[in-house]
Amino acid sequence: MFVGKRMTKKVITASPEDTLERAADLLAGNRIHRLPVVRDDRLVGILSDSDIRNAALRDPSRGSVPAGGKTVGEIMTREVITVNPWDTVEDALLILQKKRLGALPVVEGSRVVGIITKADVLSALVETLDIEGIGARIEVLLPRDIASARKLVGLISEKGIEMRSLVLAPHRDRFIAFLRLVTIDVPAVKTTLRNAGFTVAELEDFLL
Repeated sequence: MFVGKRMTKKVITASPEDTLERAADLLAGNRIHRLPVVRDDRLVGILSDSDIRNAALRDPSRGSVPAGGKTVGEIMTREVITVNPWDTVEDALLILQKKRLGALPVVEGSRVVGIITKADVLSALVETLDIEGIGARIEVLLPRDIASARKLVGLISEKGIEMRSLVLAPHRDRFIAFLRLVTIDVPAVKTTLRNAGFTVAELEDFLL
């Protein structure tokens, strides 16, 4: 899945000359936490609500207000980490996690064409795994070969069980298959898998 499909295309932006008060109003009014900063249709920085809070002066009579009439350009982050529409959602997730960011501007060249947030990435994962659909999850430990995964999928199909999603992930020296199946009889499915020679994972397999 690509960033271009999951990003928000209608991007709220600020200019370097905007006051922090205007930027704060944009953030609050649109219920967002970050503003790409654009000049002449080019990305030149990014501003977050925490940047504004850090720059704020405390006035007992007015509460927290933007500091000293400063502008966005004075406090924005200039070295912006970005992605492009053809990057994968997994790439975006890795950057967000490693850099501890909440959102990434999406650019083509230096032009902002969207923004992707942690919430967008989580939404993509929910959709990919079909978590909202009816189903039960079963974990099966497999040798590290595709033949075993193929055999597992074949058995599920042979038994006429609908599979909503399958994720194959490394687990120590093996693979673990996360199956999401449409069934109301999970114990019976587990028994079928065990009788076919598969190792159905239990809680202790993840705690050891």
